[in-house]
Amino acid sequence: MISLVNFLFFLGIILNVYFISVILHKKGLPQPLSRNLVSFSLSILLAGSIALLLVSFESYKILSVALIQLLVSGSFVGYIFFHKIDLRLNPISGWDKSGNLFTNVILALLLLSAGAMYSLFPIEYIKGDRDHGVYIVFGSNIQKTGGLNFNDFRYQDLTQILGDNIIQGYPSIHSDHSPLDPSAPIGSLSPRFYPLFPTYLALSADLFGLDAMFRVNSIFGVLSLVFIFLIAKKWIGPWGALVAVFFCAFNPAQLWNVRTTLSEPLGQLLILFSSYLALYFFRKDKGWMVFAGGILGLSSFNRVDSLIYFPAIVIFVGYLLFLRRKSLRKGLNFLLGYSAISILGVLYGYINSKPYMIDLWEGNQLLKLTLFCVFSSILLFVILSFSNLEIGKKTIESIKNTILRKRTIFRILSFTLFFVLIAFGHSIQPVISNAEGINDILYFKKNGFLFFLLYVPLGLVLFGIGGYDLLLFKKKSSGSLVFLFLGSLLSFVYFYDPSINADHFWASRRWVLFPVPFACIMGVIGLYSLPIKKQTIKSALIVVIIAGYIYHLYNRDRLIFFERMLSGYSEEFERLSISLPSEKAIYFTKKEDLASPLRYLSGRDTYLIHKTRPFLEKANQLIQSGWNVYLIDEDFNLEDGPVTLEKVDKISLEGNFPVDTINRYPDTLIYRGIFLQVYKLGVSSASIQNKKSIFIDPSQFTYKLKTVRSERKSQPIVYEELKGYDHYIPKDPIGRFRAEFEGEILDQATFSVTANQSTSLIFPESPGIGDSKKMSIEFSVENSETDDVQIRFHTKKDRQAVLKSLQLSRIP
Repeated sequence: MISLVNFLFFLGIILNVYFISVILHKKGLPQPLSRNLVSFSLSILLAGSIALLLVSFESYKILSVALIQLLVSGSFVGYIFFHKIDLRLNPISGWDKSGNLFTNVILALLLLSAGAMYSLFPIEYIKGDRDHGVYIVFGSNIQKTGGLNFNDFRYQDLTQILGDNIIQGYPSIHSDHSPLDPSAPIGSLSPRFYPLFPTYLALSADLFGLDAMFRVNSIFGVLSLVFIFLIAKKWIGPWGALVAVFFCAFNPAQLWNVRTTLSEPLGQLLILFSSYLALYFFRKDKGWMVFAGGILGLSSFNRVDSLIYFPAIVIFVGYLLFLRRKSLRKGLNFLLGYSAISILGVLYGYINSKPYMIDLWEGNQLLKLTLFCVFSSILLFVILSFSNLEIGKKTIESIKNTILRKRTIFRILSFTLFFVLIAFGHSIQPVISNAEGINDILYFKKNGFLFFLLYVPLGLVLFGIGGYDLLLFKKKSSGSLVFLFLGSLLSFVYFYDPSINADHFWASRRWVLFPVPFACIMGVIGLYSLPIKKQTIKSALIVVIIAGYIYHLYNRDRLIFFERMLSGYSEEFERLSISLPSEKAIYFTKKEDLASPLRYLSGRDTYLIHKTRPFLEKANQLIQSGWNVYLIDEDFNLEDGPVTLEKVDKISLEGNFPVDTINRYPDTLIYRGIFLQVYKLGVSSASIQNKKSIFIDPSQFTYKLKTVRSERKSQPIVYEELKGYDHYIPKDPIGRFRAEFEGEILDQATFSVTANQSTSLIFPESPGIGDSKKMSIEFSVENSETDDVQIRFHTKKDRQAVLKSLQLSRIP
């Protein structure tokens, strides 16, 4: 049954949608699809903005958001009555009954299909090691505390006991205390992300629970598709717009990222929404361009790199100055709206995440963006000032006349430039990179465009040149240029420097912000605007291109299309929030992907440590302080002298996920299983002897990896199944060790050994010494800082080796 708070929240959404629709109908937006889409999108953004404002004051509550929404609804009613607007409005008022009913039905089917693909198969990435999980953590903290205050001054006491072995903070939740800022107290923590998207995650969790967090982006994704339809429809009609929607909806990058808890789909919606408002209201203006710019400015609360939009808008204003002088004020209004909201976003970041801003500045990312924006501002100011002089007016008029007089030459130059850039990125830069002999990661960074083509086919990109020709030289619609310049600059920047880890699908998040939908839309525009007079030939070509793209989608999407990745993670964390002891309980773990979700989702005070050995040596002091102390570790047989260890629970995190690949498209779906033990620590006066040998139960593996499905054709599968057995070395780890295996078909197996949570390889994957029944390997641990080892057992599907016993011993 829906709660009263939920009812009030959705009542506010519905009322705002209706009242905004009434106002828009009066202001000249008669078409029901456009009017209702804008109304609904504004209502969603309004709810998020209200919640964001409350988060800024550490006072977020879903009830407060609902009540403020109702107050806003009341203000809309007041505006309607004050301006004597008829409050009665049929939601489909303005619909042309003789119009494109068939295309509307197809659009509805496309949206329903896309919505189902987005929402039914989410990615439950509840791991604190990457942004997907960090956003979940932030959203949960907002939901529970009302803000993004992560300060925990218990670190002062923990540091006194554990010293440098305690890690202050978590991934993307960093300590503000540093040698550069010693005034920041120990335990002062700040977030390293912007708050708008986590605020939507908090709203969804309050309304429908944890599972709803994984589906927030499906709403933004579907709204983006409708804006794509309306934008493309203005240029190439409804049928071409439907093709653009289809191409974007099921693009593998779009499909993957909308299923995740990442901020890019929200950023994409803001760009498309703003572009549509600029396109539609450019001729009307009357402040609408300020409003459109403000919508884009909201991105500054979502992503710090949204500052890159500023130079694109400056280019837009410069274009109007030289070629459409009468419309210059509208461009300046758009820049004003964007700048006003963006400045607020920058101020928010500086006040609430100052260490984050300092880190970005020292890492040069923010410095580059700032210099880019400052240079653009100075350049625009100089040109505007010059344009107001008599000589400036004459110069600009002369440039305009030259461009218009030699329009054909500029069209040819533009076509040549884009073709050369595409040819360079596709064929020349890879050859240069190969000649330099660089590693895979650097190769990716130098060849971003080449790997972008894994998501958008080269043919479609080439057709995009025709899209430029239409929007720049044929269509006299200056409002289109917001879309064009934003898409062009973001594409160029993220091809030139993706500025992200190189593994796919992770790298695709940069491109899905706008380059992917931009390339798809421009390609379809170019395809539909081909100067082919004979309609049958043009239609046949369009059908061939659509069929080719469907084949592309089949090859790219079939690995992930009907897969819910990491399914079971949310269920396990919800179980842990109930099952793990909470009374005066304090948890410690080395697993950085586990610590922050366990703390902020499951509500257990969990802290990160570097090493197990020094922690256990000092754990008695924590116990004597009155805490019930727990350790989460990989080793099933953990033991140590200074404390007793009692198993109280276990943690099983399992699910499918694509294999991390660099410089090739993910083609293998693997099952990942992580199995951890929860130990309660007690005081012990006994000292444990360093055993010469220990037996490990083969059924108690800590880590399991196996191939679920593979799409590889030319390359052999490296592994079919891998099991890892963790062992903590309680005494001096330096020395030689022998691992002895007994089982069946062991001559078909391979073995490897890693250390320090698999970050160090101390024995590469190799066959053992022995026969099919018994095998052994020997390895050396040479670093005294080594805290654990993991013995890995690799088998193949066609010759499945069976492990019956495993013994690890020191070699004297």
